[in-house]
Amino acid sequence: MNKNTNAKPSRPKRSLKDYYARLSPGYILLFLLIPIGFLFLVFFNFRVIDRVTTENIEYKAASTLLKYSVELDDFLSPGIRILESISYNIEDMFRTDASAEEIEQYLIRETGKLEASSDIDSTGIYGFIKGEYLDGSQWVPDAGYVPTERPWYIEAMQKDGELTYVEPYVDEMTGDTIMTICRLLSDKKSVVAIDIKINQIQEITETLISKDDDPSAVIVLDDGGGVVSHSDPGEIGKNYLEEKNSSYSVIAEKLLREGETEFTVDMGVTRDRVNAMDLGGGWYMLSVTSERKMFAKVFTAFANSVIVGLLGTLLILFTIVLITRKRMEAEDYNLNLKSVSTIYLCLYRINLIDDTFDEINCFSETIPTIVGSRRTGARNIMRSAVILRSDELTRDDILQFTDLSTLDERLKNTNTITCEFTNPDKEWYRARFIAAERGNDGQLKTVLFMVEVIDEEKKARDRLLYLSETDRMTGINNRGSGEHKVRKQLIEGDCGMFLLLDVDKFKSINDTFGHNIGDKVLISIAECMKHTFRTNDTIMRLGGDEFAAFAPMVTNRDAGEVIIGRFLARIEHIRIEEMGDTPIEVSIGVAFYHENDRFSFDELYRRADKCTYESKKQQGCSATFY
Repeated sequence: MNKNTNAKPSRPKRSLKDYYARLSPGYILLFLLIPIGFLFLVFFNFRVIDRVTTENIEYKAASTLLKYSVELDDFLSPGIRILESISYNIEDMFRTDASAEEIEQYLIRETGKLEASSDIDSTGIYGFIKGEYLDGSQWVPDAGYVPTERPWYIEAMQKDGELTYVEPYVDEMTGDTIMTICRLLSDKKSVVAIDIKINQIQEITETLISKDDDPSAVIVLDDGGGVVSHSDPGEIGKNYLEEKNSSYSVIAEKLLREGETEFTVDMGVTRDRVNAMDLGGGWYMLSVTSERKMFAKVFTAFANSVIVGLLGTLLILFTIVLITRKRMEAEDYNLNLKSVSTIYLCLYRINLIDDTFDEINCFSETIPTIVGSRRTGARNIMRSAVILRSDELTRDDILQFTDLSTLDERLKNTNTITCEFTNPDKEWYRARFIAAERGNDGQLKTVLFMVEVIDEEKKARDRLLYLSETDRMTGINNRGSGEHKVRKQLIEGDCGMFLLLDVDKFKSINDTFGHNIGDKVLISIAECMKHTFRTNDTIMRLGGDEFAAFAPMVTNRDAGEVIIGRFLARIEHIRIEEMGDTPIEVSIGVAFYHENDRFSFDELYRRADKCTYESKKQQGCSATFY
């Protein structure tokens, strides 16, 4: 995953010689000969300083907003992922007509997992589902508790399925600040919610203001004007929309009622520059900078320069050096940005309206050959370049991705899209489009197109994915990845045969021959499964001596007996030297999921497990069909 950083580039050390090298002799001569010209240039220099200072305010505000957004996303993302997963599973339980009691038991299990997890500090999962209040922490509400009148239910209903953040509150018993994330489900009546302790959000907010004399404030407001977090902890809990005649009340009015995200608030004594960002879920993050404090030193320097300006060249030189320093910092910053672009193999700006493009950076030897000196016909040139620089296996995907005629629609609700592909040498690349400019009607006008080499990243990512989904001992799917694949197939309507198998007297094998020999038995059984089942079948180790498999399109006992017979024949031929003539025996339970079936994976598993239990009552290898 790409990681954003807002670290400000370090300022290079400059000697007086560096500054003097930027001075203009013509300016110095002009100031020495004409005092009036000197005063004019002082005023001009002040305007430059004013502009640079304003740019610094904007840059700092943007950096603060972006950094906070990234850190808040990192903090909230575990809770969001959990709520989305729970919502998805409850929706699945809706489709299988699960009862409210079954859904409540599911919430209780998930709440238990949260309590044992270190990724998120949550007080539990709950909701109003199928007309009942269900609580995963098994909290019993008072008789007068009406869930449909609670903020988490009302706000979720208003957002109509969107992820919703409810205004935080302080738990009277623990003193913890609690935030609720909730979502309306597809039946438009049920709401599921999770409570998260968010004390850390205030710590994040306070760390963004690093110095005592920093003339800035960082605020998080909800859409009702309530202060969720503030760099001044004393402001937490206030409602700025309810205040009158304060700079914060004006800020809340302009942001929440007028929809402005960049504006200046002038209260006479104070003048604040405000930049805001929508964090989602009804939260807004604001960077409030006091322009008067930011400009205080600039005004002082200007006044002093006017008073002592006529005394000589030293003040002139000092003023020009200040300007030069700001210019050098801006150049250094632009150079740093230019350096960032070097991570891309090529970087182009494409005008979709005129079908033209401009090269920003390109380190490929072949792409300029394809493009040549032309800057028109972007659509045709893009297609030609992709055909020559992509492998046949991924060519259709990257051709579809780089189709400029559909780009406006694909970028309508996002600012960036990516596609990974391979070149003829089988090296992995990532192509990216970024929306750069839109018209007043929202139509996309210009985009940035870039390509970066991700061969090492892709291989490392694939390796991690393989390790996360594979049982280390046997090399087949582990329980989590295997069950996920089968559940997905059932949801998509695939029918087939599901079987469970246990190794009979496996504990006795471990006790008699040792755990190393027991491991060999499990590995041998996994090998038999690999050679018996097809490549599109799902085989998995559930743990211990338990295995499972799902064979799509196998929907009758006759076909199932052929497969199981082939598998048991292979089991009988397993020979492990240390075990001598001791046979390996397994008990198998088989259940079918037919085309018109609508029960859940858990029910399918229960049926196969019941049959496995019956098989264990028989001697030798045996299989029982449901």
